[in-house]
Amino acid sequence: MPNLAGLVVTRRLPAGLQLVEDSLGWESARSWPVSPPAQTARVLEVTGPVAWVTLVERFPLDVTASRRHDWWRATGRDSAWAIPDWAAVAEEFDAVHLTVDGYLATAGRALPVRTPDGPAGTVLAGWDPGATWWLTDVLPGLGEPTDWRGDRDAPGGWVPVG
Repeated sequence: MPNLAGLVVTRRLPAGLQLVEDSLGWESARSWPVSPPAQTARVLEVTGPVAWVTLVERFPLDVTASRRHDWWRATGRDSAWAIPDWAAVAEEFDAVHLTVDGYLATAGRALPVRTPDGPAGTVLAGWDPGATWWLTDVLPGLGEPTDWRGDRDAPGGWVPVG
């Protein structure tokens, strides 16, 4: 997952309030409408396992030291591990969009990849369905924010504040 500093992830709708892979029990949230970039944004779409593997193989970053234990426990695979090198991806793409179908078909699975160091595995983890991670500053600006409050009795579990 890219660095979490600043605005880095967008969705078409506040569906991200409901579609969260690893919820930390948040009780409040804020969302902003985002205008599309004035220029043509270079967005890579991850639509499934093949697209994720292709991304990792094209821009490999070895993360074995930080992921081996967790991903072995989650998948049962004991191997080297790789994810995309986001700095390298940002040289060619402004954003990476994970479709909902891509998330459902890919997240949490140990997938084999070929890296310059040899065979490895990868896991799409830490992403939410339908999320777009912006790697460059091509977004022109944000609209007015909407604040949300968690409400277990509300449809979807969230209601706007105010």
